[in-house]
Amino acid sequence: MAAQASSEAEGGGQPPQPGGVGRAALRGSAWTMLGHGAGQVLRLGSNLLLTRLLFPAVFGQMALIQTFVLGLGMFSDVGTGPAIVQSPHGDDPRFLNTVWSIQVVRGVLLWLGTWLIAAPVAAFYDQPMLTWLIPAAGFASVLQGLESTSLHTLKRHMRLGQLTAMELGSQAAGLLAVVLLVLAYREIYGPADQGAAWALVAGNLIGSAIRLLLSHTALPGIRHRFHFDPEHVRRQLAFGRWVFLSTALTFLAGQLDRLIFGRAIPMDLLGVYGIGLMAASLPSEAVLRLGQSVIFPAFSRVAARDDFGRVFWRVRLLFLLGGAVLVSGLIASGPYLVRLLYDARYAQAGWILQYLALVAWFQILAATNEAAMLAMGKPHWLAAGNGVKVTLLLLLVPLGFHQAGFTGALLGLIGAEVGKYSVSAVAAARRGLRGARWDLAVTALIGAVATAGVLLGGALSGGAHPDLAGFLGAGTLVVALWALVAAASWRLGHGAQVVRLLRHG
Repeated sequence: MAAQASSEAEGGGQPPQPGGVGRAALRGSAWTMLGHGAGQVLRLGSNLLLTRLLFPAVFGQMALIQTFVLGLGMFSDVGTGPAIVQSPHGDDPRFLNTVWSIQVVRGVLLWLGTWLIAAPVAAFYDQPMLTWLIPAAGFASVLQGLESTSLHTLKRHMRLGQLTAMELGSQAAGLLAVVLLVLAYREIYGPADQGAAWALVAGNLIGSAIRLLLSHTALPGIRHRFHFDPEHVRRQLAFGRWVFLSTALTFLAGQLDRLIFGRAIPMDLLGVYGIGLMAASLPSEAVLRLGQSVIFPAFSRVAARDDFGRVFWRVRLLFLLGGAVLVSGLIASGPYLVRLLYDARYAQAGWILQYLALVAWFQILAATNEAAMLAMGKPHWLAAGNGVKVTLLLLLVPLGFHQAGFTGALLGLIGAEVGKYSVSAVAAARRGLRGARWDLAVTALIGAVATAGVLLGGALSGGAHPDLAGFLGAGTLVVALWALVAAASWRLGHGAQVVRLLRHG
């Protein structure tokens, strides 16, 4: 008992008690959304500044660099973070040191892997600078491997205040470093020099180094040392085999579009596509962040309860409604917003954003189902969903490109995401978690609300300030219509039931 208490203290404090899971989830949701919102503001601010300093082709280069570095990481993921959150040994120092040792070794191997792929990638995309930029960016995997497991222990106990502050601090420092280095590089070499990608890579490494330092000094946790407990290694590999397959497929499912487009479209259009993708991913990233930090830990604690089905669909509906507001708002007012924030070189990101917002919606639907599957110890369904998406991407994106150009390729992305969601819906239904009818209802509402917003925005965009008028008109109508939906839902008792459920666990 003493050892257990000690390990819990070292792991970030006592876990929420039964009945307090809902309150912890509410607090966690608040901290997660605060951190995510502030992080997106920082990201958008730096992006707006950098797009005025650099040409779109530089962002196309960085998209390829990040895709391949991320791909190596996801192809070697053995689920160390989810294992700490889900495992009954997640507070045991021996387990934590074993997991930390595994992730350190993995980080070094990943960096070595970037040296192996750099030259072939540079030759395939006819971008010689990638030969050195990819290994430089890949050094971040070494820094990430050395991070403290406290990052995951705090998620395990849904104590997200300190974690949010640390992540925001490291993100702000990294973005500041990027901006300062780009300004310095531009002053020396001028705005047209594509070598500015070096400044972006260096700034990102500074951010990773600061995050590493803070993870060990600003968060409660054990002092790490190399340790390989055979039993914990066995358990980790057993848990991680499906996570490995799932995350490998997740990389292909999430990044295959950039791999295809990097070869099929000009580098400057790839950079513009990245701008649209950044904006469109806001809703799905918010729900995914909540899924990792709140929904999955909360579901993990109640997955064995008889009323888990009731918990699942009521909580899920709340998150779906929040995502629906953002998605329909982006479809209705996104093009106006892009033209207001960016110069004419990035104007095409507006209509691209509308297609990608639909992609984001089906990602939200799938992610909330997948959080339940992972909590119930069924990660193979995640692998299956990503496998279907990858297959459809390979079929539909080239077919769409051949039939209708870039627009057809974007329609192919939507079709692939629908396929992945369908697998998650079947998985949920097989476990008695039936929410497909709500998914269809909310999707239909998104279509109706977004269409109304598009029509009103078009009607208002003929004056002296067409983009501002269109953005305000479409956005206001979308918010007003969803407010009516929320009010009707509350009167029917759904909202009050969800709040009571979350508060009392």
